[in-house]
Amino acid sequence: MRKIKKLTAILIIPALLLTGFLRSQTSTAAEMPATEETEPALATENDNQNTSVIVKQYGILTVDAKGIYSFWDFSKDTDGRIETTDKGNIMIPLKKTAAQLTELKLSYNKTTKKATVTNTVNKKKITFTLGSSTFYYYSSSKAKGVKKTMASPMYISKESKALMVHMAALKWVLLKTEGVKSYKVSDMQAKGYDTTALSGVIVYNPYGKVTSLVEASKVSNIGRTVKVTIPEGYSLPQVFTLLVRKGVCASEEVLYKAMEEYDFTRDYSLIDALEDNPDRCYLLEGYLYPDTYEFYRLSKGEDAIGKFLRNGDGKITEADKKKAAELGLTINQILTIASLVEKEGKDKETKYNISSVIHNRLKINMKLQLDASIHYVEKYIKPFIDGDINRYNSFYNTYKCPALPAGPICNPGREAINAALNPPQTDYLYFYSDEQKNYYFSKEYHNQ
Repeated sequence: MRKIKKLTAILIIPALLLTGFLRSQTSTAAEMPATEETEPALATENDNQNTSVIVKQYGILTVDAKGIYSFWDFSKDTDGRIETTDKGNIMIPLKKTAAQLTELKLSYNKTTKKATVTNTVNKKKITFTLGSSTFYYYSSSKAKGVKKTMASPMYISKESKALMVHMAALKWVLLKTEGVKSYKVSDMQAKGYDTTALSGVIVYNPYGKVTSLVEASKVSNIGRTVKVTIPEGYSLPQVFTLLVRKGVCASEEVLYKAMEEYDFTRDYSLIDALEDNPDRCYLLEGYLYPDTYEFYRLSKGEDAIGKFLRNGDGKITEADKKKAAELGLTINQILTIASLVEKEGKDKETKYNISSVIHNRLKINMKLQLDASIHYVEKYIKPFIDGDINRYNSFYNTYKCPALPAGPICNPGREAINAALNPPQTDYLYFYSDEQKNYYFSKEYHNQ
């Protein structure tokens, strides 16, 4: 059994064709118009106190009087998103957040630049001042104000023009000050939330303490199931990471443990046909068929994996098996070729020509020497295993291994499988691509 390193949450990074470059993307908030006088009115540009905001997105969970949870995601809204200061303080759009807590009423005085939040049930009140970290808390309609301090001053968001206050400030108008709590991504994943676009979640309970994060399947506007699309060419670590980030499984360890310990040969013919190979890193690499799936949240690892294998058993036909046999290859070898084709080729014609190069080289016992196999070892094997991280180099690096790698290097799509099964008759032994991603094939080696 392969010893798999325990994993923490990682970013899903699409594998790029023939290069090792990763492009980072930044999010920008949408702009919003001004609001009316009795709501949080917009400040002018000079009123903006927000000088450094890190773009992170947090969901909000609210609880109503019946104990029913609702989830709110402001990340795509145009009238205010949650922001994080350069010190890591989570700032909420005051108007939008108060609107989700039905007992709260918000007003803003444009002249004095003061925002007031009142609980219409218990009559508690807080008053904020633009640009100030100090606010005043009133325990009742007749009580004197008590000075309080929040982690960051109230400001007007540059991006959305929404009034922003620290997430914990609203606790003073709730029934209990323990009615506000934030949870990080790992907490959300353990409860089945989709964290692909979120950095955490803030829970507001106007009626009592927040003691734990409720499971996503028990939230009124979150379904019990989640749809996940697996792109063609994703590696097994990428698939497992995506499943956890979408809320399908509580952790990647759950999936790796199932892969290593559950006997999938009993129910799935493709896995049953696999020969034991101690040089193979991930048993199921190449068999997590790219498609759109629907899973129950917090599924068992073996149940989630079983969906892929069941689909793969149906998609790899008897005709495919017959064609592989005619080529003198097993389905596993076809999937291995298809995975190389998937990672090296960009379109149908290119994939078929690359398939011909691979088949032609195999016939004359020529090393494949494909860069994608090196990238696989470096990006999707070494970071995920314990012990000697170089122990799979000679089994997967096609500049070192004599023929095919020890197993697939990704989960190929149907087009790549078809190309692997039906290589065109060519004399190609070499190919390369230029900076414009144009591919060139030849029988002789040409120094580019």
